[in-house]
Amino acid sequence: MSDQFPDSVLPEEDFLHMVRDLPSGPTAIYEAWIDLARITSWWGAAGFIVPPDRISANQHVGGDYQACMINPATGDELWWGGEYLVLDPPHRLGVTQQWQQPDGAPAGPKRVLNVELQAMDVGEGPPVTRMTFREGPFGAGRDIEGYESAWSESFKRLARYLAGQRGPA
Repeated sequence: MSDQFPDSVLPEEDFLHMVRDLPSGPTAIYEAWIDLARITSWWGAAGFIVPPDRISANQHVGGDYQACMINPATGDELWWGGEYLVLDPPHRLGVTQQWQQPDGAPAGPKRVLNVELQAMDVGEGPPVTRMTFREGPFGAGRDIEGYESAWSESFKRLARYLAGQRGPA
């Protein structure tokens, strides 16, 4: 099976599906996902940071990336990485993601993350973009709720980051 899983192949419950309306245009959100200097400002579960020196990427379709979340209180490190599948600025981003050892050896199942960005019509107000996020497959018995909690925290941090980038009106 390829890294891009058609919707018709796997049950919907094997995927985490989240939708967020974010306070910015699609380009700023896409750049927050793809720009290594920006992603370290918001990516990571509660209590973790992603230091700039712990993320690397070859940003082209087929290129790889690796990153590490660190819990500053405990020193715990969580490494992950993957491959870029879709880079369609500013509308779509698709990557594989897999927990890894620090040397890049696999330490968990491979999943696909898809991010779609759609500008919302808000009239004269500041821009709003609907971000649709999908991750999977998880398979039976996987902790989708734990991943949802972690991504929810990251997306709250992303919204705060984007709001701070807008500056005064």
